[in-house]
Amino acid sequence: MMKVGDLIQIRACKADGVVYRHWTAVIESVTADSIVTIGQAGSPVFNADGKVFHIQHHMRAYYWFDRFYSLLEVFEPTGELVEIYVNIGSILKFENGVLTVEDNELDVSKHPPHPAVIVDEDEFAEAILKYQYPPEFQEKVYVAAREALALAENWKTGHCPVF
Repeated sequence: MMKVGDLIQIRACKADGVVYRHWTAVIESVTADSIVTIGQAGSPVFNADGKVFHIQHHMRAYYWFDRFYSLLEVFEPTGELVEIYVNIGSILKFENGVLTVEDNELDVSKHPPHPAVIVDEDEFAEAILKYQYPPEFQEKVYVAAREALALAENWKTGHCPVF
């Protein structure tokens, strides 16, 4: 059973299930519908190619079990909000203490005070060809992106995580 303060392993995979990145975060809150995690600036992220990088910002991630996206609040180490970023993907999987998120390449970004925008449409176009996304799936991803635009635009950011 997950609880506040626990470490959780998070894996990001492509549409074919191949994990391309993984990291560990701390559970800030958990409900039947969602998990909220925090990652401290400087924390390592491991790529499938063996390279490791360290995040430059504090991040709070909201993962919902019934939505086709997850939302990141990105903060400067000083506490200032930098960006709201929404990853469009599949419904989450949580098995054996590992949270797996699928990345469908299309994303939403909001740099306050500017409006939220859909980004990475070029990467999504490449993924359509590579993974042979059918038209129905493509539409589902764009519906999720439009919903994510509204979410990012109206998101009420909490305080920066304290470490």
